Amino acid sequence: MYIILVVFGLLFLTIYFCNHYFFRTFAFDYGAYNFAFYDYAHLRSSLCPVYHIDATFLQDHVSFTLIILSPLYWLFSWLTGTYTLLIFQTGLILFGGWGVFKLISLKSENKYLPVLALLYYFLILGRWTAFTSDCNFAIMASSLIPVFMYYFERKKWTAFILCFIFILTTREDMALWTLFTGIFYLVIYRKEKERRTASLWIIFTSLAYFILTFTLIIPLLETPGKKFLLFNYSMLGENPMEALIFMVKHPFETLRLLFVNFSGEPLYDKVKTEFYLVYLLSGGMLVFLRPQYLLLFIPILAKKMLNDDPIRWSVELYYSIEFVSILPVAVYGIISSFRSRKLQTISGVLICLVTLAITTHKLTGRRELKWWPVEKYAFWQKEMYSPVVDISAVYETLKKIPDDAKVSASGRIVPHLAFRKTIYYFPRVDDAEYLVVFRENDTYPLNQEQFDIELKKYTDSEGWVTGVDGGPFLLLMRKPLK
Repeated sequence: MYIILVVFGLLFLTIYFCNHYFFRTFAFDYGAYNFAFYDYAHLRSSLCPVYHIDATFLQDHVSFTLIILSPLYWLFSWLTGTYTLLIFQTGLILFGGWGVFKLISLKSENKYLPVLALLYYFLILGRWTAFTSDCNFAIMASSLIPVFMYYFERKKWTAFILCFIFILTTREDMALWTLFTGIFYLVIYRKEKERRTASLWIIFTSLAYFILTFTLIIPLLETPGKKFLLFNYSMLGENPMEALIFMVKHPFETLRLLFVNFSGEPLYDKVKTEFYLVYLLSGGMLVFLRPQYLLLFIPILAKKMLNDDPIRWSVELYYSIEFVSILPVAVYGIISSFRSRKLQTISGVLICLVTLAITTHKLTGRRELKWWPVEKYAFWQKEMYSPVVDISAVYETLKKIPDDAKVSASGRIVPHLAFRKTIYYFPRVDDAEYLVVFRENDTYPLNQEQFDIELKKYTDSEGWVTGVDGGPFLLLMRKPLK
């Protein structure tokens, strides 16, 4: 087990390090995460200047995770800098792998099965596409689900409660997943008093937290300029209650929506089919042998496939991370119930081999929506380790910017400069004292022409002076007022 954890841990850290060091992390989300991490560590909840609207980080996601983690800023950022959250996230991913190994070890005396489950945890496609999203609460929370389940099985209630609290407070929607996890355990342990009571406690707490979040916390956080925009389920209703009523009244229509493209764009016709094929062939079909395990997938499947945004239906980004975190528990938990130990081992090996083949094919071949550059995850290609600019010159230039200066930066630079009170995402400049951008391949949310027009406003302005012009890289400084 430890060899596998060390190998994949070093590999994942290498990928994260290269992505950040070579300026492949983005203002959304990693720049905003780093700013909030710094802000909370300084006992503030400021308007997040990375956004193009006036809103706090908490208004974007009802998440208290970075508040909980803020002491880590003082403990480690002096050494790990803006890499701190990526390192912490890697640790949680490995912790989740440990949870998978320990959980399957409880269910089977076959010494090979927990090792195979751990390998499977690291081999599934969604584990690799998630690298394109840098740092994300869904990745963190999902990693703790196997650990949460392990402590439940072992009746280690203190550790279980700590995991439960962390998962609940990562995102406003995680309570739905823990709710169904509680229902799953209530079915499994309905005849055992202690675990049955704990299951009911999970169900009640999850439901109460979900209701509290949407009826009290979110309305309190909303302002006229920033409404909660992450409930994007127009096919079901305008809020969770309307969605629930729709699903109860129209169960067959809800089921149909899980499989069809309702966006009206033919580009997305095969996106859902691709997802189902990838994860059913990667062991998911075994879940139908033990239907109670389907309870673990209902909320995350509904959240994914009923969303208005087609990218969320796909195998891209981190939008499959909940599945890849829980599938090892379900698939190898089911395999552990096979009577023949030889059949267990053969099945476990075959699942790993098929999953490896599918993951390799999808990462190196065709996907329905291949929107993200391979250098974000393709550790086997030289592009992963190749900068597109003179890295040493860029870092030397960034050192010229004082730590307390107000800065406006393009998207790939923002995460590196976010440990400060004010960091804007260009083309927002406002009262910035420094403007630093990559001239090309970093223009989002503008196209190249729009970006050039916006940048020209400052390069031609008498109020700004050029500090460094490195061709594709530019640093401007605002002239002080006389």
